[in-house]
Order: sequence, then structure tokens, then C-alpha cells
Amino acid sequence: MKMSLSWLRRYVDINVPVEQLCDKMIMSGFEVEDIEDRSACMQNVVVGRIVKLEKHPDADKLQICQLDVGGEAPVQIVTGAANVFEGAYVPVALHDSRLPNGTHITRGKLRGAASDGMLCSGEELGLTESDYPGAGVYGILILQAPQTPGTDMRDVLQMNDVWIDFKITANRPDCQSVLGVAREIAVALQVPFHPPVPSYTVKGGNLTDLVRVTVEEPELCPRYMGKAVVNLRIGPSPDWAVQCLKSAGVRSINNIVDITNFVMLETGCPMHAFDLRDIAGGRLTVRRARPGETITTLDDKPHALTKDMLVIADENGPSCLAGIMGGADTGIKEDTTGVFFECAKFARASVRRTARALGMRSESSARFERGVDAGTLPYAIDRALQLIEQWDAGDIVDGTIDCCPVPPQPRTLTVQAQRICDLLGVQIPTAEMTSILTRLQIPTTEKDGVLTCTVPTFRDDIEGRADLAEEVMRVYGYDHIVATPLRGETNRGTRLPERRVTDRIKALLCGLGLYESKTYSFIGAHAVDLLNLAPEDPRRQEIVLRNPLGEEYSHMRTQLFTSMLNVLALNLSRKAAAARLFEADKVFIPRALPLTEQPDEVPALCIGLYGAQEDFFTLKGVVDAVLTDCGVHGVYARANEPFLHPGRSAAVTDEAGTPLAVLGQVHPDVAEKLGAEVPLYVAQIWVRPLVQAALARRVLYQPLPRFPAVERDLALVCDAELPAAEIEQTIRAGGGKLLTGVTLFDVYQGAQIMAGCKSVAYRLTFQSSEGTLTDAQLDPVLEKIFKKLREKGCQLRG
Repeated sequence: MKMSLSWLRRYVDINVPVEQLCDKMIMSGFEVEDIEDRSACMQNVVVGRIVKLEKHPDADKLQICQLDVGGEAPVQIVTGAANVFEGAYVPVALHDSRLPNGTHITRGKLRGAASDGMLCSGEELGLTESDYPGAGVYGILILQAPQTPGTDMRDVLQMNDVWIDFKITANRPDCQSVLGVAREIAVALQVPFHPPVPSYTVKGGNLTDLVRVTVEEPELCPRYMGKAVVNLRIGPSPDWAVQCLKSAGVRSINNIVDITNFVMLETGCPMHAFDLRDIAGGRLTVRRARPGETITTLDDKPHALTKDMLVIADENGPSCLAGIMGGADTGIKEDTTGVFFECAKFARASVRRTARALGMRSESSARFERGVDAGTLPYAIDRALQLIEQWDAGDIVDGTIDCCPVPPQPRTLTVQAQRICDLLGVQIPTAEMTSILTRLQIPTTEKDGVLTCTVPTFRDDIEGRADLAEEVMRVYGYDHIVATPLRGETNRGTRLPERRVTDRIKALLCGLGLYESKTYSFIGAHAVDLLNLAPEDPRRQEIVLRNPLGEEYSHMRTQLFTSMLNVLALNLSRKAAAARLFEADKVFIPRALPLTEQPDEVPALCIGLYGAQEDFFTLKGVVDAVLTDCGVHGVYARANEPFLHPGRSAAVTDEAGTPLAVLGQVHPDVAEKLGAEVPLYVAQIWVRPLVQAALARRVLYQPLPRFPAVERDLALVCDAELPAAEIEQTIRAGGGKLLTGVTLFDVYQGAQIMAGCKSVAYRLTFQSSEGTLTDAQLDPVLEKIFKKLREKGCQLRG
């Protein structure tokens, strides 16, 4: 917020240089964004009175002026301006002067005549018509009132001032005003703060005879106040007020409009002035806009309104957008004779939504969005009436409208002084705390080490001990904080067991040549249809998001297959010849729909392959590697998934029957939907049982066997539908501890084998740590294996 130093000095005695003031404000928590010394832009430019004017002897369009500039002798300046005359007071740039545009003026000669400077126009001084009357005229600036020759033009134009731009943080809406900043300066400099004390005289009448107010939405408008002024005398504002407004970037319009802007900047409470003639029916209603209503605001822009927007309306419709801008029909005009001053508090969220929806932002809306104190409204509206009386701008009508169901009250906080010191790590005397808080207009008393603080309504950012401690410390000075070494025990950070196991699996897959992919946890409403799942399949029971990013991200996935298949299809469409990918993420399994509690977030791992070197067995090898790394022995069985090839898929469980994974080639129908002309292979592994197994796993180290192993080959004939894994499990059950390896090395179906049967060949490896095995030791083991195989319907092939 930008303001002038002279404006601040009206309320606080600033007795230090500007640089020191800004340093103190920065240390108390107020960032200074810019300091503009207005006097530095103009040097050695003074008021001159033309005492004699004559034609240049050698130039028809030049004149020689003799000017009184306050010295012992007149100064001669040659000018080409036609609007100068004897007796005129004009700005004179003397020898070795500088203008706001950077021009350096020195003495010289024009057509042989000496010229000791230059007469200045309004444009050359950086002025506009709104800055000084006559500044917009083509020619030399003629000063409107008689001046003392030699007076510095910076004093005439009130440019001997400094403009400071403070950055106000969002938690300090009370400092969105000159009085709020002046209050903080008084505390920082430890000098008195003397704000204006509003007082005025009413001239009779009755406000309720002129206007009545009804608030239909007290939640959106907690307080609405109003006063009326009649017999207006519209005119210009005092020069000092114009300069104050200019320092804040506000253009002076007339005394009535300027008062509303001045009070807003001074107190932080936006105001609006209604022309009493334009309040249809003499009644204003604070309500929501109705369907189809429109309003044209003071900037002459029409706006269509919705039911979520708060307006101030008369009998003819909306007259003002609450907290943003007034309507064009209710503004102050040259012939306005009576006004109704509005000063209100509107809900932050309501103003913010309306301003964004309409693409509008004003000084008022910026303040309402941060928060306006309802307790300050009476002071602000009384201050406006005080200026009305001081500037003789009208007659004040008796009566006040104050719609406030719950008047704001100061809050009381109690806190032990020592607890503030403990929080800050600095021992601050209790008396000093009490003094600081009281100077901040938080009246504080102390008894038995307990501070009782009365928090004013304009400090709604103070809620407890931490806030009071911050207020004390920023004024006491952060330089009192002494650096101390860190003490205490430190704990080295670690990752959760599930994360450690998952990271190890990821590293393994990367070592096997796979790349990690990452997709959203959200899928479309019909994405699961790709898998041809039955209607009753639990994987169709997906959680629907209330506010999704889009239709394609509206459901939380219960499986990873759809995401992986879409990634594989995308790679195929980009002409990638092969892909080996994996994704580790969570799936979301609802316990009930609609949701009554948080869903179960189940960690899962999905693998996707395609390419000339890929088939079901390469996928199975990857899955086996993951299971083995976690210490899990997988039991394979035929899968029954509608999106997988019925003869090239498998479901994996552990020996206790706990599901571990599903893998296989994608069904040709599903591949066709994806536009894939090559086989796709996918697997999904449940990570939670792998984590449990990996954490429970105990690795035992044994010495290498000293005795050689013995191998035996078995050729079996069995039913063609008997899984090879079941045969292997049967062999291991019969082999006992001596059997150390079982390898399938041949599968045959053909003319030499009866129909409905197949031939499988296994290589069995036996080994003992106690000695070399003999036939006498192996024959009983083999006979036990044969017996168990015969129970499964397997016969030795002759």
C-alpha cells in the first residue's frame, strides 16, 4: 500500500530519517517495496514573476523576459511561448537545474540574446491538468495564485514529500489503511499515536424519512451502516487531501467522492455514496441477485448477475455490487443535492467469488477480500461526516442506520508470561511485554505472572499464545534472539518397511531391463469395460469422485491392468517395436458403496511386455524373479480371467493358498480393442504378502557341498490337462531332503502318445552333505516319488 510521509505525519510524530524509519518497519514485519523521493526529480526550479517582456530584436517568435526570482537582480530568459505576459507567475528553471524528465538546463544564448534558464510548461514538469490547473495548456504553466518569487516549485506543487510503498501481508487487514500503518510506526518509534477524533454537528432532519435499509442476508453482510447529507456543496477538495489521494494513486474527482476514497484509505473501511434521488422508493435491500438481473457499474460496464452474488438493491433492482463497485445510476453527479453514505462489512468469500466471476477488482474488493473490521465502521462513517463539516460540503442529517444483529466485541486472552518466553527462547521482562502489547492497542494487565490481554476487534489475526508471542517479539526485536547450538538426540530418518521392499523390487525389475511408468490413480467410468469383466465382478465396484478433473479421471481404479494396457497401446501407436514396463502403485478397494469409511488402499505391481523376444514364459520369468527375491515360492494354476488368453495365463498363490499374482497373454479380443496387432503380456502382483514374506524371511548360509550330485531323468505320460507345476509339486513331496532340484526339459504331444495325454520329462538332482549318494540310497526315494506320481495318474514312459 502506497502512502506519503506527510500523510503519516498527520497521525504520528516521525522523528527519524526515512531510511531509518523503513529499516524499523522491516524489522517489525512490514516489507518496504519502494521509496520514492518526490523532491529528487526536480532541482533548482523556482517561482518567477515576469516584470518586463519585450520582443527579441532578431527573432519574430521569441520574447525576452526579465523575471524576479527572489534575487538582487532580475534574471533574463528568452522564450518562444506566446501565452506569457507581464505580471505572470511562472516556473523558472535556473542555470544548472534538472527537470523531472531528466533534462539538464544551463545558461546559453538564443539568437545572440543571453538566456539564464528556461520557462517551464506543465508537461516539462511532469504535470497533468489533474495535478495542477492549467498544466494541460499548450505553452508555459501560468501559476494560478500569486506566489513569492524565488519559492521552490517543489513547495508550490507539494513535491517535498516521500512516497513509501508498504507490502501488507494477508494476515494484517488492519494495516490496509494509513491509520493502521501509522499505529505500527508509533509502536516501532515509541512515539505517541494521535488519530483523528471524529466530531460533527447535525443540522436536523430524520434519516429514516429519507431512506430505510433491510438486510436479508446477515451472514453475507454482518453489519451495514448509513448516514445522510443534504444541501450538498460539491466542489474541489483541499490541496492537502488531493495530494494524499495522489500519493495512493487515486485521482481527485470532487469533495464528496474524494471523502469516500480518503476515508477508505485512511481507515481501511470502503464507503459508497448513493445519490438520494436515485434510491427508488427510498429503500435499500441487501440481498442476493435474482435470476436475469443485470447492473451497469460506475465504469459503464454491464454485468449479468447470478443468485450467488450479493447486491444492494432499491425497488427498481440492483444499485450496487456489494463490496465491489456502485451502479452507474447511483453515482454522484454535478447537480446532486443529497447523498446516503454506506459503510458495511461484507463476507470475504462472497466478495471474492463475485469479483472473480465478473472479472472485476477494485480498491474496495481488495480490502473486503482480506477482511474489514465491523467494529471500525462507526469510526469510519463518523470520520466521513467530520470531513463533510470541515470542508463545508453539506448539512448532516440526524440519525444513523446500523443493521448489526451481533455487535462485535473485543476478546480476552490470558497467557502466562513465562510460556511466551519459553516459546520464543528469549527472556523478556513481563513489564516490557505488557508495555509492547498495550502500545499495539491490545490493553494488557499482569497479575502473578499471568497476562490478561483485551484483543480489539480489528486484530482478528490474534488467536492465542503464539500470536501474542509474535507481536511481542517483532517489537522487542529479533536481534535479541541469541544463537544457541542444537541440543538433544537426533534420529536418522528411515523408510517404512513396505517402501523398502517395494524399492528393492523396483531395482530388481530395472535390472531385468524394465522401465518404470507412472499413471493417474483415476480412470474413466467405462475404462474397466476393456477387461470384459462380469457385472458382479468386485473390480467394477469403483469409487466415483465428486469433483473429477474430467470424465476420463472420474473413478478410482481397483486394478492396474487398464492403465498398463493403455500405456502399452500408446507405445505401439508411437511405433515402439518393444516395451518392458512396470508400475508400482495403490488400488482403492471400497469396503462399501456408497462410501462410509476410507477405502482399503492396496499396494500392487503391474508388469507389461510386448515385442519379438517376449512370450508367456519371459513374463513368468520376471514374476518368478520378483517372488524369489522376496522369499516366496509360487504355486501356479490356470487363471480364469476374461481379459487373458485361456491357454496362456496363470494365477499364482503361495503354499497356503494366498493369492499372489495373475499373469498371461492379453486375450485377442481385448488386444483388438486396443488396436494391438502383436501379443501383449501383463501381470499384476499383490505387494502386501510379498512385503510380509520379505520381512519374515531369514536367510541361512550353508557351506558348499563337498560331495557330487546325482541326476536322474524321468519321462512320464499323464493327462494333457494336468498342470506341469502340480507334477513338480508331487515330485518334490516324494523326494524329501535329498532332492535339491527339479527341471522340466521336455513336453511332447503327438502320434506316439495316446490321445488326451502328453509326455513330460524332468531332470531330478539329488545331493547329500554327508557323502556321495549310492543307488541303494536313491532307489527308495525314487520309489516313493513313483508312488505319488501314480496317484496323480502319471505312468513311466517305456
